[in-house]
Amino acid sequence: MATVTARFEIERRRHLKNLFSQRNLVDLWRKLVRTQMRSFEIFDLHDYYDFNYSIEARADTIVEKVLSGQYRAEAPLVYRLEKSFGVCRHVMVPTPSDALVFQLLTDSLYKSVIQKQPSKGAFYARDRHTMRLPHEHLEAESYPWFLLWPKFQKEIWQFSRSHRYLVTTDLSNYYDTIGLRELRHVISSIAKSKEVHLDLLFSLIEDLSWKPDYLPTSQKGLPIIDIEAPRLLAHALLFEVDHVLKKRTKNNFVRWMDDINFGVSDKRDAYVILGEVNDVLKSRGLALNLGKTEIMTAQQAQFHFMFSENVKLSKIQARARKLRTLPAKARLSGRLRKKLVHHIQTCKAKNKDKVTKRYLSILGILRVPVALTEIKEIYVTRPTLRASILKYLAKLPFARKVVKTFVELWDQTDFYDDVARFSFVRAVIDWQVPYNQSGFAFIEEIEARLRNPVTSFDWLCYLVFIAKYGASHKVLSAVQSGRKFGAKEPFFARQRIAVLSRGLGINPSTVFRLWRMERLTGYSDSASVANNLLEFSRATFPARTHRLYSYLFPTKPQNPYPLPKFLLLCALAYSDANAKKKVRCTELDSHLRDPWYRHWLKQIQPYWN
Repeated sequence: MATVTARFEIERRRHLKNLFSQRNLVDLWRKLVRTQMRSFEIFDLHDYYDFNYSIEARADTIVEKVLSGQYRAEAPLVYRLEKSFGVCRHVMVPTPSDALVFQLLTDSLYKSVIQKQPSKGAFYARDRHTMRLPHEHLEAESYPWFLLWPKFQKEIWQFSRSHRYLVTTDLSNYYDTIGLRELRHVISSIAKSKEVHLDLLFSLIEDLSWKPDYLPTSQKGLPIIDIEAPRLLAHALLFEVDHVLKKRTKNNFVRWMDDINFGVSDKRDAYVILGEVNDVLKSRGLALNLGKTEIMTAQQAQFHFMFSENVKLSKIQARARKLRTLPAKARLSGRLRKKLVHHIQTCKAKNKDKVTKRYLSILGILRVPVALTEIKEIYVTRPTLRASILKYLAKLPFARKVVKTFVELWDQTDFYDDVARFSFVRAVIDWQVPYNQSGFAFIEEIEARLRNPVTSFDWLCYLVFIAKYGASHKVLSAVQSGRKFGAKEPFFARQRIAVLSRGLGINPSTVFRLWRMERLTGYSDSASVANNLLEFSRATFPARTHRLYSYLFPTKPQNPYPLPKFLLLCALAYSDANAKKKVRCTELDSHLRDPWYRHWLKQIQPYWN
């Protein structure tokens, strides 16, 4: 248990109290953190609705812990994301409380950090800059490249004048090599912040950092979390580089996090600037990635940015959105497939993968399964493109050749990370699988490949899959067998508890017993989910004015309907059935068309359908 000194009682608590209030936490959760957490690659089966539903009370708990000097981060979920060749980065999913505290502490630094930013040409958050891509230039269709080159430098990269060369580079393993002591020195020198705020912030960072095998903290590496908070800190650490670039290039540079672009008139200037930048980085234990450093002429930039290809694809995309008939879509898809094949076989440009993603996006709009052979090879060999391929497949109509492709992707791919397996399952969940013999056969094929989990992520993938497609008794069995995984990390415990609502149609007594047990003896995070579902399984169906109703049935129906919301509906369906109500739920017709969801709800409350 943490102890506090008289200094904390007299001074430091007052500084914390000025920042940590219920209102500040609630506003930040609703405006930013909730959306960020719901967009994580590894999603939560309860959609963090327990935290959102009782946000005021949760904020009070956070304030109480912080002001008593007792706040410590809980163990985050750590998952692997493959970069290439089986090498993975470790990504964290913190608890909602920790994400919220992390964001609040960095938000308190934001104003003073941005005021000290040397140049407006450096960016770290996608919603804070308005840079366009080269092919999005208004005159892109009519002007030849050699005339557009100077205009792009001034209007796209916002250089004050055009240059003969464009230099592109980035940093080697940036987040992993950030020294936390160095980061604190930099932040404290540029930001107006109370010492206790920084103490709590860096204590939180250390708690969230990857520390395997009981090893002591290395004081190196900023946790990779897909929220804005760590990006601001990483952004500020490079202000020293911005100073050099601003001076040496006369502000003709753009930096997006650790990706750097700047203009020069001759190659010698490029070499001098790169050397100076690298020296500044070395003084902080960082280094340029020389393997990704390029000094490009206008012609080379045209080649690597794939300007012409992007302009053509923008026209094709606009046309694809307008087509309505299947024959017209099929003709365009066939032509687009040929272009994709040529692109895959011949393109050597740096931006090849980005353009490949555009091809897949347009094919997804057309929803014609013409590129299945091509995507199999890409999926197996290019980990960075797997998410785009799965999104494309999930948009296609259910057909035997698409079924075969899904199965072959799983069987022919060596998965070295956690995201690839989870994303595969997520795509199958989002796919419109019919509730008939063909659909049953496909689901059985996929389940056979998932049903014997070895690792915690194997089990999570299986649990998420059967949450939609498995019989209720399989869900309850998976929950029981998964206790050994749930005991390791709070995130897995949350998923076990959230999916239990599927068992209410066959064994409500067991479900309620497990929820009550978790509420008494489980992690605070999973206990919160259990308490939430216990309330919903006894509640009346929400009125149209209730916030739960608008959450489950938003004005614009969602397609596909989110799995976490379906699991909440299972609890409400049980409540309705337990109250002996025989009223049809008309909202299902417009919001819940998936036949699998309708089937399982009918098992719980027959009168809803």
